[in-house]
Amino acid sequence: MLLPTRFLILVTTIFSLTFFSLAGIEKKLPDAMLKIMQQAKYEHASWGLYVKDAETGKVIYELDSDKMFLPASTTKLFSVAALLHAYGDDYRYKTPVYAIGQIENGLLKGDLILVAQGDLTMGGRQEGPDKIAFTKLDHIIANEVPGVILTKQDPLYGLNELAKQIHNKGIKEIDGNVFIDDRLFEIENKRGMTLSPMMLNENLIDLVINPSEVGKAATLTWRPQVQGYIVANQVSTVAKDKPLEIQITSDNEGRKIIVSGTIPIDQKDVVRTFSIKDPNHFARSAFIQALRSRGISVNIDEKKNSQIYPKATFSDIEPIAVWISPPLSEYAKLILKVSHNLGADLIPLLLAVRQGKTTFAEGMQELGNFVINDVKVSRNAFVFIDGAGGDENRLTPKAEVQLLEYIKKLPSAQFKNFYNALPILGVDGSLEDFGKNTGAVGKVRAKTGTGVSFNLAANQFFLTTQTLAGYIEGKNGRLIEFMVAVNNGAMPTINDIFPIFEDLSAITGVIYNQE
Repeated sequence: MLLPTRFLILVTTIFSLTFFSLAGIEKKLPDAMLKIMQQAKYEHASWGLYVKDAETGKVIYELDSDKMFLPASTTKLFSVAALLHAYGDDYRYKTPVYAIGQIENGLLKGDLILVAQGDLTMGGRQEGPDKIAFTKLDHIIANEVPGVILTKQDPLYGLNELAKQIHNKGIKEIDGNVFIDDRLFEIENKRGMTLSPMMLNENLIDLVINPSEVGKAATLTWRPQVQGYIVANQVSTVAKDKPLEIQITSDNEGRKIIVSGTIPIDQKDVVRTFSIKDPNHFARSAFIQALRSRGISVNIDEKKNSQIYPKATFSDIEPIAVWISPPLSEYAKLILKVSHNLGADLIPLLLAVRQGKTTFAEGMQELGNFVINDVKVSRNAFVFIDGAGGDENRLTPKAEVQLLEYIKKLPSAQFKNFYNALPILGVDGSLEDFGKNTGAVGKVRAKTGTGVSFNLAANQFFLTTQTLAGYIEGKNGRLIEFMVAVNNGAMPTINDIFPIFEDLSAITGVIYNQE
């Protein structure tokens, strides 16, 4: 999520009017909007803006809308749209388990094989058969952002339900092996996390740290607790004026995790995560654990994981158990509401699978095909290196709004699903805490995008990009499509990002109020 672009302000002191030159077109921006853009922290910044009436197509405001900006996580609008286009809003992951061998008197003489399907949550956020839970600050950003709130659901719920189904089929003992078949696509590492066909808790172990007494060990809880994985607590409680410093290390296999450092006495529920190094081993261990918890004896060497069966083996047999996920529209909501980077970067791999391919690069080409051939965006108006919004991505505000127009023209049920998946200003998701002083609370549904770097030479932080794109239910009753972006702003401390969020929220308030 990084930046470049040009910001052109022509101040006419004689008439005290401010205009922006836009490829021969001049669009006056409201004074309230200009006041935000002309703050000292944006002295060296570049702004881009494109605002259209969704019904008439009339351009309301425009500023450098054909220039490239760093879109950051507004990239996810394209990724999610491509996923829903490829699979459909109602698609559900169906993760099967096959029994290979004879079943006699409750004894399976053979192997049990779970064939992973790329389900992001595997029931770990399940709120019933059709809902996925999320919080405003998700655990995938716990190591970078304070205040993360864990969902309440059991990360191993899906596996436990599969074990229940297997038990209900009468299997009481397995004399063979247990496998996880994770050949759906090639495993990738992005942003320090692992994208794999089989994911439990998004391949993360959640660590929750609390102080005890100054000078004593902190308290630490973790989830999911899986056999063969241990967490050592070496965190000390310190006075409230001391720093919060948490380090997480592990052995080479990632099975002995060491949490060390200090936590001030006035801190509470500090969440950190550890990224699983071997998702197949983790899932297999958890599955065996789930089976045994159901009273099914598993007579195998758990360290043994021999050759998986040919894929053709499963074509002519019925699964003994199947985990069925909520609809894909719920996954879209999770990814967009909390800006779920792992889920967004999973999308190219799922796009590849839809076309019988297996690599991230092939999936990115499928994403590009969607943007160019279906949305009709010029191939020169965007650069996508990933599906989540990495620093190398580039996009014009006009191209972003072109996607929003494309989505608006979909059948009403599809548009409604996408619309409802977006964060709502002052209400939920990544916009829950912003814009509360504007009249647009509850009227803006938009995706946020943020990029921050640290200027080593100046010893301070730096805003690479802040973006916002989506829809506004205008005060005049009309639906508005928009993108606003600012690149290269001043923010000496990390907490300076929050006023910048408020600035862009305030701009949406100005757009909301336009006649």
